Amino acid sequence: MKSIEEEWNGFSAMVFAKINPSSTQVEEMKRAFFAGAWAILCAVKRIGDPDISEEAGMAFLEERQSEGKQFYQDLIKRYAEGN
Repeated sequence: MKSIEEEWNGFSAMVFAKINPSSTQVEEMKRAFFAGAWAILCAVKRIGDPDISEEAGMAFLEERQSEGKQFYQDLIKRYAEGN
């Protein structure tokens, strides 16, 4: 399993491979990446709370997986097209 930093490094290497981003662009994108990671970690932790049923927790995870998969597929498609 990778840390958030390791995931960021791989993601940013792919996204910035064909461009020379400014330091501000890199920093803002890294903040957004880490904020997204934090949001999902908080949500996953919340699944363990007693007021969240197992079914609701599983539905949430499946929906987030689908959402993330679609985003990733779109990102890869745009990357393959040359950004």
